Amino acid sequence: MRKPITDGAEVSIEFPDKAYLGYFRRDSTFDVVRDDDGIAVKLVHSGEDKRVASFHLHDYLLADVLSATADCLENAEIAAPQRAALAEASAKLTSILQDHS
Repeated sequence: MRKPITDGAEVSIEFPDKAYLGYFRRDSTFDVVRDDDGIAVKLVHSGEDKRVASFHLHDYLLADVLSATADCLENAEIAAPQRAALAEASAKLTSILQDHS
């Protein structure tokens, strides 16, 4: 089920001779789905300048990304509302993973 993007995302793909850059703001949506070995994330911007960005992360890479995210946020200055949203999402993920152990 697609959900509205409440903040924003920037996606870039760089090749030796060209680069693609896409912005996904509050007028865009996202979807995350689980398959056998990871998750797929899709960002969708509808309208005249329609664009879609999607990527798949296998479980171990997702774990590595989450761990690296924690490392880079350890001493980061993050506004209270964003910090609360991140903490809530992290607690939800932790709860779900512990319940299925």
